[in-house]
Amino acid sequence: MSNLVFEILLRLAKAGAAAMVGLVVYVVAVGVLGATGSVELALLCWLSGAAFIVLVETSPI
Repeated sequence: MSNLVFEILLRLAKAGAAAMVGLVVYVVAVGVLGATGSVELALLCWLSGAAFIVLVETSPI
């Protein structure tokens, strides 16, 4: 049972990490690059954060 709880917490941590990376990308896009903030941009930033987490997770190094 503790393995199941650990797996759930690990997946939630990955989603949280993707949200943090996405937030950084969103702030850079809106603040530095001057993009218009929107829900679509926020979702795309979150997806880019999730893709980054998957790339780091599956890295051969």
